[in-house]
Order: sequence, then C-alpha cells, then structure tokens
Amino acid sequence: MLSNLGNSKKGDNNDLIIKPSELKKKMDDGDDFLILDVRTKQEHDMWTISYDKYQDSTLIPVDTLMSAESLKKLPKDKEIIAYCAHGQRSSFAASALSSLGFKVRTVEGGIAEWSNVYDIADVEIEKSIPLRIWQIRRISKGCMSYIIASITEKAAVVIDPTCGIDSVIDDLISSYQLTISNVIDTHMHADHLSGATKIASKYNAQLSISSIENYIIEGISPESHSKIKRIADGDRIKIGDEFYLEAIHTPGHTEGSMSFTLDINHAAVKDNQKLGAESNVSDHPLLLFTGDTLFVNGVGRPDLHNNAEQYTAHLYQTYQLKIFSMPDNTIVLPTHYSEIFSHNKLIFNSLKSIKQKLGDITQSENSFSEYVSSNIPPQPMNYDKIVKINRNLISCETVLFRDLEAGPNSCGIRT
Repeated sequence: MLSNLGNSKKGDNNDLIIKPSELKKKMDDGDDFLILDVRTKQEHDMWTISYDKYQDSTLIPVDTLMSAESLKKLPKDKEIIAYCAHGQRSSFAASALSSLGFKVRTVEGGIAEWSNVYDIADVEIEKSIPLRIWQIRRISKGCMSYIIASITEKAAVVIDPTCGIDSVIDDLISSYQLTISNVIDTHMHADHLSGATKIASKYNAQLSISSIENYIIEGISPESHSKIKRIADGDRIKIGDEFYLEAIHTPGHTEGSMSFTLDINHAAVKDNQKLGAESNVSDHPLLLFTGDTLFVNGVGRPDLHNNAEQYTAHLYQTYQLKIFSMPDNTIVLPTHYSEIFSHNKLIFNSLKSIKQKLGDITQSENSFSEYVSSNIPPQPMNYDKIVKINRNLISCETVLFRDLEAGPNSCGIRT
C-alpha cells in the first residue's frame, strides 16, 4: 500500500506533474513513454487516455501498484505518465514510484482535464477558393467542431462548438485576423454541453439554433435574445464571398436536427494545385456538415429523447429521402467520431463510400430498425441534465461541465 512508503525525494515538486497539453505534444512528437492508468478496471474499461499511436494505457490500480508483481510491469528505462480521474490517485502513485527510482509524472487534473484537449485538422480545398475550414477535435470525447472562414472578408462561422474550444478559436482568429459572425448548433446535444451560447456571447456573434428543437429562450436577456436566430429548412447563413451554408432539416437523432451544405463548386478555379493528397476534398464540391445525424463509421442514435421508435423511422427517411439523394461525391463532415484520432488527420468520407458501408442495414426500414435497436450503446452519463442545460441555452462556463460530461463518446451507433 502507498501509505507504507517513505517520502519521495521530490515531494510535491512540479517535476512530477505534466499538463495535458504537454502530454499531447509528446504524443504528437511520437515520444517513447508508458501511459499508466491507476484507476479501477471498471473505470478503465469505460474511458481511457487514447490518442494517435497511443491507443491504450497500462492498467495497474493504485491499491495494487506497489506489489512486486506490479512493479515488474513498469520500465526503469523510459518515462511513465500516470493518470486517474482527477489527479489525486496518480499523484500518490507518481510520488511513490519516484521514490523507488522510476522516472514518472502525473497528468495534472487527470482524465477530466485531458478531456479538454483539442487537435486541429485542415479541410483542404483549392488554393483559388477563398475559404479556410478547420476541423477542431476534442480528442477524448470524439467531438468535432468546425470553423469556416472567408479569407477575403475575414468573417467566420463556427459549427457545434464545445465548451472549452474558445482557446483554440482565439488562436485561429488571431492568426488569420478573423471575426466570428455566426455560431451554429446543429441540434440539441445530449452527450456534452454545447459551447454555442458561450462562444456567441464572447465574440458578439449571432447564435443560430434549430427552429424545430424545443429550446427555451424566454429567460434570455433582451440583448442576447436579439442575437438568436431560429433556423428552418432551406435557410442560408452567409460566410462571405458569396458562400453560404444551407440548412437541411434532417430529423432522427433529434426531431429538430439540422445538417448544412456548403457548395464550393461555383468558385472560379484558377489552377489545379492541391494542398494535399490524403485529406483533400477539392474534387468534391458539396460539403455536408451532418452534426450527429450521420457519421463516417456509423449512424446517429435515436433514443436520447425518449421516442426511439419514431425517431428511428425519421432517421431512416432522412437518409433515404434527403442525404442519400445528394451527389455521391458529397463529402460528409460529422461532429462525432468513435475511433482514435490521429494528429492532424481529417475525419471525413464521401457519401458514396458511406452508402456502400450502410448498404445492408439501409435496404429497408425494417432492417435499419432492427440494426439500430440491437446496437444502441449505453446512454451518456448525466444526459438528462445535459439536455436540460442545453435546452435552456445556459452558458456552459457556469456549469461544472467536466464531471457532468465524464465518459466517452456515445452519440452514435457504429457500423
């Protein structure tokens, strides 16, 4: 037991601490180290630190850490990064292991703080098109947000921001001298707190929400109320330079879910120079931001608003009558991903590829319903509380959101 150990020579020295952002930098650089989870097996099985090539962590619960058998599993020739839920158990573990000569640090704030680490990938388009698009990924939760910016007009739109994303937005708008003109929520989120109200207020931008979701705006101040716009099917949101996002009502995940298309086909292409091969979407003029309606490796879940049977039918109709009727070379850009993120690698797929993957389960409404009902994952922790906060457009920084959002991405059904 840790209580039987002598004091570490370093004591409470900051040398035993690594910030989550520093840990991500080490991962991005491909450093060789061991990630040690000192929580219980139940906690580990639910949610771990995993990113890029660091796909899992070694599990040794803190109450068994100092056994001879456990110590044999730990290397003396490489750094150990220990973590737990909030940093307390891993701090004890780091101190104890340090006293035995291990090179070890603890993740400051644990996986709760790691949950607020982001990675960015470019949605690469032709250089002649005066747009920049960034996919911003909250890597522990599988959440993805987007910034779409007009390079000439310096105006930008944010889609589905999470609560801690403003530091990333600050860096981008500073680097490119942008102004945030509009913040969009594609639907009323149930697995995480929306950052839309916070971001719209911070940057004095319009907040665009679905007119079909049952948001409650009566308690909003008159100043903020005037900046809220309810979006309906067919509405357009200007980005700049004659580029618009067009709303499409795509019910199923929620009754009021909206997807948004961005047509870049009309832009005058002066050359064929690409920004990159693997993640270039230039040959696919229609971009579709699907929120949680459709993913690159799954379908939206219809059960989070207590009407699963009806919503499943709506989701099937959304696919067949709306999304699948779009051109096959449409690029799908969702706001969730259930795999491990790779640094700077864009998450996207063509609609043709997704339709092929979903072919067996979307042949009929019965086959779709059977697959969905048989594969619904556990409901997100605290989702009723999260929905209530998002429904009332409560600014997320007023809520202790890290504990409220604890747990992995569970907003889709993998295929």
